[in-house]
Amino acid sequence: MDNLLTITFEAHHAEKNHHRRYEVLVGRDLFDDFTVAIRYGRIGKGGRERRYSSPQPTELRAVIRLHLRRRLSAPQRIGCPYRLTAFSTAAGCNAADWLPGDVMGRFFEAI
Repeated sequence: MDNLLTITFEAHHAEKNHHRRYEVLVGRDLFDDFTVAIRYGRIGKGGRERRYSSPQPTELRAVIRLHLRRRLSAPQRIGCPYRLTAFSTAAGCNAADWLPGDVMGRFFEAI
């Protein structure tokens, strides 16, 4: 998979021993379809990965929106918010095309 966009979030709550990582990778596969890989789990462990693929980027944008909105509910579920820790794009990739601005903006409200 050729990576076009990578965004990583982490959540830490020392008292509850919660240390989680969440990563969204957008790219293209060998058939030139768009792919989204969602990697998540406890920091320091293997974690899990889910992959989605489609020739239509609109379908995958909906998947990304759904997963990021779920991360925004972390304070109610695990007691601490996710924070953006890494962000990278390939040359020519516009992150605004993939990341919903209204959802991403909410990650920065609490800072």
